[in-house]
Order: sequence, then C-alpha cells, then structure tokens
Amino acid sequence: MRILTYCVAALALTSPAPAQTLDDLLAPRPDTAACWQRSYSDTHLSKHPQQKVTAVRFSLDYYEMEHHQAGKGTYSFSIYFTTRERKGGAGGQCQQEAQGKVICGGDCDSGALTIRNSGNDGAVLVELLSGGMRLSDCADDTSFYMPAEPDDKLFLLHPAACSTE
Repeated sequence: MRILTYCVAALALTSPAPAQTLDDLLAPRPDTAACWQRSYSDTHLSKHPQQKVTAVRFSLDYYEMEHHQAGKGTYSFSIYFTTRERKGGAGGQCQQEAQGKVICGGDCDSGALTIRNSGNDGAVLVELLSGGMRLSDCADDTSFYMPAEPDDKLFLLHPAACSTE
C-alpha cells in the first residue's frame, strides 16, 4: 500500500499542468487589463553582459465590440522594451492555440511571443518567438529589430499597476 501511495504521489508531481487559458491571465470582462513589468538591476545586468534589455513592460487587454458575444471578445497586447541603446514597443492580438498555448502576434508582422503563468505570485513568463521582434518608438517612428538572443528571449515579469501612458 505504501508503494502505491508513493507511485500516485510521484505521478501527481510529474503530470503536466493543465493548459492555461487567456481567461486565466485576464478574465473576459469588457475593458479590463492586466500588466506585468520588470526592471533589471545593475547587479543583474553586470552578471549578464550579453543582455540588452534593461526593462520590459507587458499589458494584456480584453475588449468587446458590438459584434462580439458576451465573453467572446478580443485580447490585445502591448509590450515595451528599454534596451541599453534605445526604447521601443509592439502590439497586436493574442489567441489560445488548440494545444493550450497562448500566442500573441504583433501587428504588421513585428513578431510573436507566448505568455504563460510562471506559478509564482501572479508573475508571467513572456517568451519571444520567431527570432525576435520589430519594435518602434512612437517618438521618432523608426523601427528596429531586437533579436531573441539567449539573454533577451525569456522574461519573468511581475504584476504591476496598469498606466494610461
């Protein structure tokens, strides 16, 4: 009996977590938003000299238009990076894939990313796909490409207040 208990416990620890949905990240209520961010300390950056990103902010918004059924609206995102050289951002829409992965695709083919719960106090993991993202700075409207290199590909972001900026 003790062996059976250990086997059941081991299976529970190794079983994959249930698929996360967009609704888990942000409830589908009209005009709602959730935000996460991270600013990297000088100490962190000195230990990761290849890392270009010094700060990142991600927001997920839900909205419904007249043609949407209640609870069947659209999720949009925006992401802003500050790198060692410049600032830029991208935005687009997010959707749930059949496999359960949340994919966000940037407008104008700017790139794609995934977002998932990190399981740590509301924090999320944002991962750049497709080799990176094309970012622009609204101040000068000049875009630049930020490659998803090893130190600039996966970001652990913590819950933050959403601003109106």
